[in-house]
Amino acid sequence: MSTRHVLLVIGICALIPATTASAAVALLDDITVRVYDSAGLAENVKHSAFGIASQTLAAASIGVRWEHCERSGRVCGLPLEAGEFVVRIVRSPPPGWSRAPLPLGEAFVDIEARSGVLATIYADRVALLAAAAGIDAATLLGRAIAHEMGHLLLATNAHSAHGLMRPLWSRDDLRRGRGADWVFTREEIAAIRRRY
Repeated sequence: MSTRHVLLVIGICALIPATTASAAVALLDDITVRVYDSAGLAENVKHSAFGIASQTLAAASIGVRWEHCERSGRVCGLPLEAGEFVVRIVRSPPPGWSRAPLPLGEAFVDIEARSGVLATIYADRVALLAAAAGIDAATLLGRAIAHEMGHLLLATNAHSAHGLMRPLWSRDDLRRGRGADWVFTREEIAAIRRRY
């Protein structure tokens, strides 16, 4: 083997760890999200929804470990640790007052402390909107989970003009299914990375 070939092989080998290291840095350390499903969703719906939520968050460099607390007691009985979050899936309360349109979920964020750990998703509202738009309910559920997790990770209840964090999702938006409508903006990804 000539010196030129040896240098070429060394050069290629030197690039491999750098590429692997940059890929590892791109994904934030896994966050843990405890899931409490009191709505009684079907397992296949949950599996699909949390897969979509994971993909959406992974595109923003966020790795998620979902702990389904109705099936697992490993961490669910312990106090939350730093970097842990809770998503609860419930049926919405009977409307005592009307606010149109009703949100698919809510994230509880302390604006002054810039922190929050609890998001609530209203399974019945998700199902109604999905049926009205003629789309898969699990897909909409996954996007709603990712949206509310976005509020917690950004530590704000503010919305953006476009992308996943916009405040209103019309039936036309849902039917169109444009990829840009269901991702975090560059600014949001940068803000999440700054916080973590």
